[in-house]
Amino acid sequence: MTNKEQYHTRETLLERIRNQHDEKSWEEFVFYYRHYIYIICRRMNLGHHDAEEVVQKVLLKMWNKLPGFDYDKTRRFRSWLAQVTGNCVRDFFRYNKRQVDKVEKAGADASSFHADRTAVPDVEKIAEKEWETYIANMALNNIRDKFSEKTISLFLELSGGETAQSLSGKFDIPANTISVYKKRVTAKLCEEIRRLNVELG
Repeated sequence: MTNKEQYHTRETLLERIRNQHDEKSWEEFVFYYRHYIYIICRRMNLGHHDAEEVVQKVLLKMWNKLPGFDYDKTRRFRSWLAQVTGNCVRDFFRYNKRQVDKVEKAGADASSFHADRTAVPDVEKIAEKEWETYIANMALNNIRDKFSEKTISLFLELSGGETAQSLSGKFDIPANTISVYKKRVTAKLCEEIRRLNVELG
C-alpha cells in the first residue's frame, strides 16, 4: 500500500465517522482511540475510575463533534483529540475542586474528596510521548501473526536488554540467526508503525 493510499484510509475513517449512524465506523474509532484517551487521562493524574469517567465524556464529545469536524490536513488528528481530552480532564478537576470548596465552606470533612489540586501536566507533551508507545505496542500486536512465538519472544528479550549471545544458549539458536530474526521483526515493526501513524495520527 502506498503512502497516498494509507493517508486516504485515515481520511476515509474520519469521514465515515461523521455519519453518526455508521456504527461500524464508530466502533472502529473507539477500538483505535479509547485506550489512548485513557492513557492520557491517567498520565494527567486521574485514578482509574475517574479516568474511565472522563474517557466516556471525551468519546461523547467526539460523537457530537465529529459530524461537523472540518478535517485539517496540516494538523495531526491526535493533537485535536489530545486537546479535547485535556480540556475534559481540566473540567473534571475544576468541578471536583468546586465540590471540595463547598464542603469546606460548610465546615464538613472534605477528606472523602479526591480532587487533585496539583498543576495539570502539559497534555501535548504527554500525548506525543504516549502516542509513540501506544502505536509501537499496537504495531507489535498487529505483526505477531507474521512471526513464530519464539521469534517474537526473542525480539522482546532483545528489546529488554538481553544480547544475542546470552539468548543463544537459552534458546539453543545461533547468535547470528537471532540477530537476523531481530532485523526482520524490526523492519516489519517499523513499517507497521509508519502505516499506523499515517492512518491514525
